[in-house]
Amino acid sequence: MEQILVEVMPKYMQDREVLRDSQQGFTQGKLCLTNLVAFYDGANASMNKGTATEVLYMDFWKAFDTVPHNILTSELERYEYDRWTM
Repeated sequence: MEQILVEVMPKYMQDREVLRDSQQGFTQGKLCLTNLVAFYDGANASMNKGTATEVLYMDFWKAFDTVPHNILTSELERYEYDRWTM
């Protein structure tokens, strides 16, 4: 199961353009450090222009414990995941 989550699903999502280039987590070659660098560069550019910069941090640690599974599976079906993968 872990192999599916780590290898198959991200590729599946990338092939169907579900993930944007800005996606940092769960993508090959992008780590927390690259996320931090991307954030810093964007915030720094905004501040250098004199633009107000706001930051919102969200913790999704238990997010999947609260999502109704029927909604999650319908979203996966929408992105054409097959039944075996779901």
